[in-house]
Amino acid sequence: MTASGKFVRDRVVVGDEKETNRLYNKGRFGAISNRKLELSLIEALYLIERGSLEVVDGRNRPMDYESFLGRASRREPRFWIRFCVYRNIRGRGYITKTALKYGADFRVYGRGQEPGKTHAKWVLYAVSENEQFDWKKFAAMNRVAHSVRKKLMVGILDDEGDVTYYQVSWMKP
Repeated sequence: MTASGKFVRDRVVVGDEKETNRLYNKGRFGAISNRKLELSLIEALYLIERGSLEVVDGRNRPMDYESFLGRASRREPRFWIRFCVYRNIRGRGYITKTALKYGADFRVYGRGQEPGKTHAKWVLYAVSENEQFDWKKFAAMNRVAHSVRKKLMVGILDDEGDVTYYQVSWMKP
């Protein structure tokens, strides 16, 4: 069954209440607001790729995978890197939500855990193997994770499209 959504600024909105509930209950995609489902662009592309969502633009013209990817990439820096890491971690059975308020890319819940009922276990930063950052940025990432009582996870996307995860934690010698 395929849901229908509309590309609105920086998200996709699914207006049908039945489809809203189905997508949210099936995989905890998006957030429900006024009986509508608001999906991040990354969640929407993931659902488009899986054949679970069709999207129209502001003029009600259908958007295929490539046109959606192009528009989303123009709106969000590092969209492709973040999407590849998101797709990989979701494919491993983890519920993944945005973590903008933490200054990270995603919150990741343990398998079988639900947002709203439990707290996320990790904050996840998606990076490319070609990306460079200094120790100050790395320390800031770790400090954020520690301050919100979550483990730091870094997902590194390589040139072949594979993702390797590293969990980082504080240690007292």
